[in-house]
Amino acid sequence: MGVGLQINKFNDLNVFITGASSGIGLAVAKSFLRMGSNVYAVDNNMIKDEEFLSHTKGNFYLSDICDYEKMYKIINDIFKKVVNIDVLINCAGIISFKSIENSSYEFWKKIIEVNLSGTFITCKHIVPTMKINKKGSVINVSSRAAKFGGMNETAYCASKFGIEGFSRSLSEECKLYNIAVNSITPGTPIHTAMSQETYSIEKKKIWKDPIFISPAFLHLGIQDSNGINNQYVDAWKLSQEIKSKYETYK
Repeated sequence: MGVGLQINKFNDLNVFITGASSGIGLAVAKSFLRMGSNVYAVDNNMIKDEEFLSHTKGNFYLSDICDYEKMYKIINDIFKKVVNIDVLINCAGIISFKSIENSSYEFWKKIIEVNLSGTFITCKHIVPTMKINKKGSVINVSSRAAKFGGMNETAYCASKFGIEGFSRSLSEECKLYNIAVNSITPGTPIHTAMSQETYSIEKKKIWKDPIFISPAFLHLGIQDSNGINNQYVDAWKLSQEIKSKYETYK
Protein backbone atom coordinates (compact mmCIF):
# COMPACT_ATOMS: atom_id res chain seq x y z
CA MET A 1 0.00 0.00 0.00
CA GLY A 2 1.43 3.37 -0.98
CA VAL A 3 2.15 6.35 1.23
CA GLY A 4 -0.75 8.30 -0.26
CA LEU A 5 -3.30 5.69 0.78
CA GLN A 6 -1.71 5.41 4.21
CA ILE A 7 -2.11 9.15 4.78
CA ASN A 8 -5.89 8.72 4.43
CA LYS A 9 -5.83 6.58 7.57
CA PHE A 10 -4.05 9.27 9.55
CA ASN A 11 -5.83 12.38 8.35
CA ASP A 12 -7.36 14.10 11.38
CA LEU A 13 -6.51 11.31 13.83
CA ASN A 14 -6.15 12.85 17.29
CA VAL A 15 -2.80 11.88 18.78
CA PHE A 16 -1.75 12.63 22.36
CA ILE A 17 1.95 12.21 23.09
CA THR A 18 4.05 12.87 26.18
CA GLY A 19 7.76 13.64 26.24
CA ALA A 20 7.41 15.42 22.91
CA SER A 21 9.86 18.31 23.18
CA SER A 22 12.84 16.31 21.91
CA GLY A 23 14.21 12.90 21.01
CA ILE A 24 11.86 10.05 20.13
CA GLY A 25 8.77 11.95 21.25
CA LEU A 26 9.43 14.90 18.97
CA ALA A 27 10.32 12.70 15.99
CA VAL A 28 7.11 10.70 16.39
CA ALA A 29 5.00 13.83 16.90
CA LYS A 30 6.35 15.34 13.68
CA SER A 31 5.79 12.09 11.79
CA PHE A 32 2.11 12.07 12.75
CA LEU A 33 1.81 15.73 11.73
CA ARG A 34 3.35 14.93 8.34
CA MET A 35 0.72 12.22 7.88
CA GLY A 36 -2.10 14.71 8.55
CA SER A 37 -2.93 13.95 12.18
CA ASN A 38 -3.80 16.41 14.93
CA VAL A 39 -1.08 16.20 17.56
CA TYR A 40 -1.48 17.20 21.20
CA ALA A 41 1.98 17.21 22.72
CA VAL A 42 2.95 17.49 26.39
CA ASP A 43 6.34 18.01 28.00
CA ASN A 44 7.85 19.80 30.97
CA ASN A 45 10.23 21.53 28.55
CA MET A 46 9.08 23.81 25.75
CA ILE A 47 9.18 22.55 22.19
CA LYS A 48 11.57 24.70 20.17
CA ASP A 49 11.25 22.85 16.88
CA GLU A 50 10.06 25.24 14.19
CA GLU A 51 8.35 22.58 12.08
CA PHE A 52 6.14 21.55 14.98
CA LEU A 53 5.46 25.09 16.20
CA SER A 54 4.49 26.34 12.74
CA HIS A 55 2.19 23.42 11.94
CA THR A 56 -1.52 24.22 12.14
CA LYS A 57 -2.30 20.78 13.59
CA GLY A 58 0.39 20.89 16.26
CA ASN A 59 -0.72 21.73 19.81
CA PHE A 60 1.66 21.95 22.76
CA TYR A 61 1.01 21.93 26.51
CA LEU A 62 3.67 22.62 29.13
CA SER A 63 3.24 20.31 32.09
CA ASP A 64 4.89 17.81 34.39
CA ILE A 65 3.19 14.55 33.42
CA CYS A 66 3.18 13.52 37.08
CA ASP A 67 0.90 16.44 37.94
CA TYR A 68 -2.38 14.52 38.09
CA GLU A 69 -4.70 17.53 38.30
CA LYS A 70 -2.97 19.58 35.62
CA MET A 71 -2.90 16.63 33.24
CA TYR A 72 -6.61 16.10 33.89
CA LYS A 73 -7.30 19.74 33.00
CA ILE A 74 -5.24 19.57 29.80
CA ILE A 75 -6.92 16.38 28.64
CA ASN A 76 -10.38 17.58 29.63
CA ASP A 77 -9.81 20.75 27.61
CA ILE A 78 -8.87 18.62 24.59
CA PHE A 79 -12.03 16.56 25.00
CA LYS A 80 -14.04 19.78 24.77
CA LYS A 81 -12.70 20.10 21.20
CA VAL A 82 -12.62 16.48 20.03
CA VAL A 83 -14.77 13.39 20.58
CA ASN A 84 -11.90 10.96 21.01
CA ILE A 85 -8.14 10.76 21.39
CA ASP A 86 -7.40 8.05 18.87
CA VAL A 87 -3.76 7.42 19.73
CA LEU A 88 -2.10 7.77 23.13
CA ILE A 89 1.70 7.56 23.15
CA ASN A 90 3.45 7.56 26.51
CA CYS A 91 6.96 8.57 25.52
CA ALA A 92 8.04 10.69 28.49
CA GLY A 93 10.77 9.09 30.56
CA ILE A 94 14.02 9.62 32.37
CA ILE A 95 17.13 7.46 32.45
CA SER A 96 19.58 7.57 35.32
CA PHE A 97 21.77 4.80 36.68
CA LYS A 98 22.87 4.44 40.30
CA SER A 99 23.94 1.57 42.51
CA ILE A 100 21.50 0.57 45.24
CA GLU A 101 23.62 2.20 47.94
CA ASN A 102 23.70 5.46 45.99
CA SER A 103 19.99 5.42 45.16
CA SER A 104 18.14 7.71 47.52
CA TYR A 105 14.42 7.26 48.07
CA GLU A 106 13.85 10.56 46.25
CA PHE A 107 15.83 9.25 43.26
CA TRP A 108 13.75 6.06 43.25
CA LYS A 109 10.45 7.94 43.47
CA LYS A 110 11.36 10.29 40.61
CA ILE A 111 12.19 7.46 38.22
CA ILE A 112 9.02 5.53 39.11
CA GLU A 113 6.80 8.63 39.01
CA VAL A 114 7.90 9.81 35.57
CA ASN A 115 8.34 6.46 33.82
CA LEU A 116 5.47 4.50 35.36
CA SER A 117 3.04 6.76 37.21
CA GLY A 118 3.03 9.26 34.33
CA THR A 119 1.87 6.44 32.05
CA PHE A 120 -0.88 5.52 34.49
CA ILE A 121 -2.08 9.14 34.70
CA THR A 122 -2.54 9.64 30.96
CA CYS A 123 -4.21 6.24 30.57
CA LYS A 124 -6.48 6.98 33.54
CA HIS A 125 -7.67 10.21 31.90
CA ILE A 126 -7.87 9.04 28.25
CA VAL A 127 -8.65 5.31 28.05
CA PRO A 128 -12.18 5.54 29.55
CA THR A 129 -13.24 7.76 26.63
CA MET A 130 -11.61 5.34 24.19
CA LYS A 131 -13.75 2.62 25.78
CA ILE A 132 -16.91 4.67 25.29
CA ASN A 133 -16.03 5.22 21.62
CA LYS A 134 -14.78 1.64 21.23
CA LYS A 135 -11.64 2.60 19.38
CA GLY A 136 -8.09 3.65 20.10
CA SER A 137 -4.46 2.65 20.32
CA VAL A 138 -2.20 2.98 23.36
CA ILE A 139 1.57 2.85 22.85
CA ASN A 140 3.76 2.76 25.96
CA VAL A 141 7.49 3.28 25.42
CA SER A 142 9.41 0.50 27.06
CA SER A 143 13.03 -0.59 26.91
CA ARG A 144 15.39 -3.53 26.81
CA ALA A 145 15.57 -2.78 30.54
CA ALA A 146 11.99 -4.09 30.76
CA LYS A 147 13.23 -7.58 29.94
CA PHE A 148 16.78 -7.74 31.27
CA GLY A 149 18.42 -6.40 34.40
CA GLY A 150 21.28 -3.96 33.97
CA MET A 151 24.16 -2.84 36.14
CA ASN A 152 23.09 -0.02 38.49
CA GLU A 153 19.62 0.07 36.93
CA THR A 154 17.38 -1.09 39.79
CA ALA A 155 15.08 1.94 39.63
CA TYR A 156 15.04 2.24 35.85
CA CYS A 157 14.49 -1.49 35.29
CA ALA A 158 11.74 -1.54 37.91
CA SER A 159 9.95 1.29 36.11
CA LYS A 160 10.21 -0.38 32.70
CA PHE A 161 9.29 -3.85 33.98
CA GLY A 162 6.29 -2.05 35.47
CA ILE A 163 5.41 -0.64 32.05
CA GLU A 164 5.32 -4.17 30.68
CA GLY A 165 3.00 -5.47 33.40
CA PHE A 166 0.81 -2.39 33.12
CA SER A 167 0.56 -2.74 29.33
CA ARG A 168 -0.26 -6.45 29.38
CA SER A 169 -2.99 -5.93 31.97
CA LEU A 170 -4.45 -2.87 30.25
CA SER A 171 -4.58 -4.82 27.00
CA GLU A 172 -6.71 -7.50 28.64
CA GLU A 173 -9.00 -4.79 29.99
CA CYS A 174 -9.35 -3.03 26.65
CA LYS A 175 -9.56 -5.83 24.11
CA LEU A 176 -13.36 -6.00 24.31
CA TYR A 177 -13.50 -2.29 23.41
CA ASN A 178 -11.52 -2.57 20.16
CA ILE A 179 -8.53 -0.80 21.74
CA ALA A 180 -4.99 -1.95 21.00
CA VAL A 181 -2.41 -1.66 23.78
CA ASN A 182 1.26 -2.27 23.02
CA SER A 183 4.62 -1.48 24.52
CA ILE A 184 7.53 -0.57 22.28
CA THR A 185 11.29 -0.64 22.68
CA PRO A 186 13.64 1.32 20.36
CA GLY A 187 15.41 -1.90 19.34
CA THR A 188 18.60 -0.06 18.44
CA PRO A 189 20.65 2.74 20.07
CA ILE A 190 18.88 6.05 19.44
CA HIS A 191 20.48 9.49 19.52
CA THR A 192 18.66 11.61 22.12
CA ALA A 193 19.67 14.15 24.73
CA MET A 194 19.50 11.47 27.42
CA SER A 195 21.46 8.88 25.45
CA GLN A 196 24.09 11.54 24.86
CA GLU A 197 24.75 11.31 28.60
CA THR A 198 24.20 7.58 29.20
CA TYR A 199 25.47 5.76 26.10
CA SER A 200 28.89 4.19 25.85
CA ILE A 201 31.31 5.19 23.08
CA GLU A 202 30.47 1.91 21.31
CA LYS A 203 26.74 2.65 21.27
CA LYS A 204 27.31 6.20 20.05
CA LYS A 205 29.13 4.78 17.03
CA ILE A 206 25.97 3.02 15.85
CA TRP A 207 23.14 5.17 17.18
CA LYS A 208 20.36 6.24 14.86
CA ASP A 209 18.25 9.38 14.52
CA PRO A 210 14.87 8.76 16.21
CA ILE A 211 13.01 9.56 12.98
CA PHE A 212 14.02 6.14 11.66
CA ILE A 213 11.94 4.30 14.27
CA SER A 214 8.87 6.52 13.83
CA PRO A 215 7.26 4.19 11.21
CA ALA A 216 6.68 1.64 13.97
CA PHE A 217 4.77 4.21 16.04
CA LEU A 218 2.70 5.22 13.03
CA HIS A 219 1.86 1.60 12.28
CA LEU A 220 0.89 0.83 15.88
CA GLY A 221 -1.21 4.00 15.97
CA ILE A 222 -3.68 2.60 13.43
CA GLN A 223 -4.04 -0.83 15.06
CA ASP A 224 -7.10 -2.08 16.88
CA SER A 225 -7.63 -5.09 19.13
CA ASN A 226 -7.70 -7.39 16.09
CA GLY A 227 -4.36 -6.16 14.77
CA ILE A 228 -1.03 -5.90 16.55
CA ASN A 229 -2.08 -5.99 20.18
CA ASN A 230 -0.67 -6.91 23.59
CA GLN A 231 2.86 -7.03 22.19
CA TYR A 232 6.36 -5.88 23.17
CA VAL A 233 7.37 -4.38 19.83
CA ASP A 234 10.89 -3.83 18.53
CA ALA A 235 10.60 -0.41 16.86
CA TRP A 236 13.71 -0.73 14.72
CA LYS A 237 12.77 -4.17 13.40
CA LEU A 238 9.16 -3.23 12.66
CA SER A 239 10.19 0.08 11.07
CA GLN A 240 12.55 -1.72 8.72
CA GLU A 241 9.77 -4.10 7.69
CA ILE A 242 7.16 -1.44 6.93
CA LYS A 243 9.14 1.76 6.32
CA SER A 244 8.11 2.03 2.65
CA LYS A 245 4.55 2.72 3.84
CA TYR A 246 5.53 5.52 6.21
CA GLU A 247 8.65 7.26 4.94
CA THR A 248 7.86 10.62 6.49
CA TYR A 249 11.57 11.33 6.79
CA LYS A 250 12.17 11.52 3.01
